[in-house]
Amino acid sequence: MMQGGAQFGGGYQQQSGGGNWQQAQRGPTLEDACNVLGVKPTDDATTIKRAYRKLMSEHHPDKLVAKGLPPEMMEMAKQKAQEIQQAYELIKQQKGFK
Repeated sequence: MMQGGAQFGGGYQQQSGGGNWQQAQRGPTLEDACNVLGVKPTDDATTIKRAYRKLMSEHHPDKLVAKGLPPEMMEMAKQKAQEIQQAYELIKQQKGFK
């Protein structure tokens, strides 16, 4: 689900041949997505949507170009906007709102 290297979250798995546990990749959780948007899992849809829109307004690549962002920074801006978008989509799916 996460593209462009943007990831949040981690799980655990047991190493083969030993009793040690190590951190392994897993899908992002609701809490991870809320951390990206700076909201709490208990916040209502209006609060979450407001936070999403504010972050997208600040990090959208088109807006950053208009503010004079150098072309070499565009990939990072795109990745940040994707991370925000994917976090919002996960929250909407998990909490069941549009």
